[in-house]
Amino acid sequence: MAQEYLIGVMITPVENPDETFQAEIHEAVKLVGQRLAERVPNLRLKVFEFVGPHLLPARGGYSPLELLQLGVIEKVERKPNFLLVVTEVDISSQLTTYIVALPSRLTNVGLISTKRLSPQFWGEPDDTAGLMSERLAGLMLQTLGYLLNLRPHNDPANIMYRFEKLDELAKMRVLTDAQVRQMGRSLPAEARDRTAKPPAWGFMLRWLTANSGSIWRTARRSNPLRLAGQMTTMIATAFSLMIVIFFSPEMWDVGSTVELWQFVIFAMVATATATLVVYRAYPLRKVATHAHRVSESLVVTNTATLLTLFLTILVLYIAFWLVVYFGIVGFFPHRLMETWPTVDAATRPLDHIKISTFIAGMGVLVGSLGGRVDNRKVMQRILFVEVDF
Repeated sequence: MAQEYLIGVMITPVENPDETFQAEIHEAVKLVGQRLAERVPNLRLKVFEFVGPHLLPARGGYSPLELLQLGVIEKVERKPNFLLVVTEVDISSQLTTYIVALPSRLTNVGLISTKRLSPQFWGEPDDTAGLMSERLAGLMLQTLGYLLNLRPHNDPANIMYRFEKLDELAKMRVLTDAQVRQMGRSLPAEARDRTAKPPAWGFMLRWLTANSGSIWRTARRSNPLRLAGQMTTMIATAFSLMIVIFFSPEMWDVGSTVELWQFVIFAMVATATATLVVYRAYPLRKVATHAHRVSESLVVTNTATLLTLFLTILVLYIAFWLVVYFGIVGFFPHRLMETWPTVDAATRPLDHIKISTFIAGMGVLVGSLGGRVDNRKVMQRILFVEVDF
């Protein structure tokens, strides 16, 4: 008998919830269950309601990171293999006018907003034909598809169709044979639900090794080069300091006398420290079960996030180093290189390399304090799959 996997659907109401909200979700879950039962019979859906403090809106919508943190906590405690967090309010977006869903493949949690699925929201006739539930069912299927590594599809009837209009969701219900096979392959690998008592070093090492491919795919998909460009506050903070140090005579004295290997060690420590400083603002790093057990899914999620942040900081370090080095070679007066140092002139290429190595290290170290401000948008890039919802 094939192993059964549980998909949790968490109803997340806010203040003054719509009376039809829960009924529409239950009807949509029923439709999803019927469509999955035909092709993927080992998937089972379970609906439960989150009862707790209401979240507060910000910037025109509810924070996806707060909703994700809520979903991850409930997933760890209730132990579904996958979780869909359904809310009736808008999810805030930094890049588009609105978002109806955000899948987080790394955490196996998907966020879904029903607010704009209702025909009434757009001034259309009442939902007498169950259109709202049909749209929500299509959106649930697509979000689950992204969690199971399915690719977009060109058929408007397919669950992975890149829809442009919300009314297209009601028609999306088809799974191809290739997609069913892909889901069969992804389910055992993605259904992370094991836990262990701390410190559990062997447990963590085992599942980090088993999930190394997923961790590296997350880092590659997040694109550290692009993430580095998103850390504008960190870049501005770093350059403010680097300019001051660059034109400091003492810096040129240090560069002409200290050994290169000492600067390299400092740069390595600075990059690692800057990564940890930014990582400390990561909202999921302290999530644990009520019994304080170590969760495989959180071990994988936190490691992938830490790796991606490290690669992003490393990209910034390299960029800072190149800017400083070519600033020295191309613009800094040769006369000052000879007269500013009190011990020895700093005119050799090795001196320029040493000075660039140190200033870039100082840049990422001090810039990381500003990088904490950029944390929210960077984390959103890492934790969520970029799709055109």
